[in-house]
Amino acid sequence: MVVDFDPAKDATNRDKHGVPLAFGARVFEDVDVAIVPTVRIGDEAERFKAVGLVDGKLWTPIHVWRGVVVRMISVRRSNAGEQRDYDRDPGGPE
Repeated sequence: MVVDFDPAKDATNRDKHGVPLAFGARVFEDVDVAIVPTVRIGDEAERFKAVGLVDGKLWTPIHVWRGVVVRMISVRRSNAGEQRDYDRDPGGPE
């Protein structure tokens, strides 16, 4: 998997969530990763949330696909709704 990100967003993500954007690639290593399409309100941009386990904790990278490249937007610990998505549909639609 090829991962790309904006260096300024990477710095912001490190400050806010304690992990670099590249960390998000590890979520995709979970065989039960759940991928949920989302749309950002305002510009209707198609994005995706992946929810998966890394070292026993659920993480959620918000990302877009650009061909074979995954462009990370943010990576953070998963919230309760994302936990339900993961529990309900592990390995969900890709």
